[in-house]
Amino acid sequence: MSKVILQPTGNAIAKLNYQTSVLNTVELNLLKQYLSQKEVTYLENIYGNYGVTVWGVTVGVNNRNKKQWERINEGDIALFAGKNKIFSSATITYKLHNKQLAIELWGCKEGVTWECIYFLDEIKHHNIRTQDFNHLLGYALDNPIRGFRVLDEEKSLKVLEYFNFNSNKYFPQISEDEYEEIIKQYTSAESLDTKSNGKSRREQAFLRRFLFGNKKGECCGICGNEYPVEFLVAAHIKKRAECTKEEKLDYKNIVMPMCSFGCDSLFEKGIISVTNGIVQLINNEKSLTLSMKNSISKIEGRNCEYWGANTIKYFEWHQKHHGKQT
Repeated sequence: MSKVILQPTGNAIAKLNYQTSVLNTVELNLLKQYLSQKEVTYLENIYGNYGVTVWGVTVGVNNRNKKQWERINEGDIALFAGKNKIFSSATITYKLHNKQLAIELWGCKEGVTWECIYFLDEIKHHNIRTQDFNHLLGYALDNPIRGFRVLDEEKSLKVLEYFNFNSNKYFPQISEDEYEEIIKQYTSAESLDTKSNGKSRREQAFLRRFLFGNKKGECCGICGNEYPVEFLVAAHIKKRAECTKEEKLDYKNIVMPMCSFGCDSLFEKGIISVTNGIVQLINNEKSLTLSMKNSISKIEGRNCEYWGANTIKYFEWHQKHHGKQT
């Protein structure tokens, strides 16, 4: 599950660093001389020809900051705080330890530089009072956010849920064994439980990483149009709530990408389905408006590449469940 990183930026130097490499992006060409080819390629895949947003922290006394930094992973959310408020959030995309790069970006202070580096995307501006943040986590209301640190899973989930900081573009790494354990433990009866919400998010993260990896865009399995991954859903062909544990574990066949521009809703509500590999209107409801019918007509008859020997049973369940009308 994504974790929350608290990043105080109250002093003058932190404000300057924030201006230098967060508000103002950094050209990747400037960084290349300090990076390996593998690192350059990875960052190019994320940022393309756009500027890079980057932040760093010092190693800290007794490696304190570095130990916290080592817990950071892709998909975690950094919160930048100062003057008794959280003023921005960003999603972690990559991290590396590089002293020379830090010196190039931010210089040194008394021989110390911000060499524990992490790269950012999805910068969002906020005006969240520290008092409200503290109240959510049960801290003293007048406590300022001091010290770089990574919140534990329970606190992170509370913050992510309450303030809606989650990313639909970057996902934490979850192994197949971890996914299997999540499915074994997860039950619908726990759906309102905080711990269960965390499992649900990890499940979604695993499925989205399976479908999209580090791609910026992918094609919808219904309409075939390409969209940024944040506009695509990891949709279950057979309704997830009706799946057995074994079917949920069959993630390579049970899920497919559907866009949030109509295909996911049309499929989920049983207006359209896939029959013999072809997208079809199966419920010609009287409530369909002319604009809906026009949209559906553009995808009817399309071949669905996710139809196959291993997925037929799920598509057939979908069609039977929603009841094809003739």
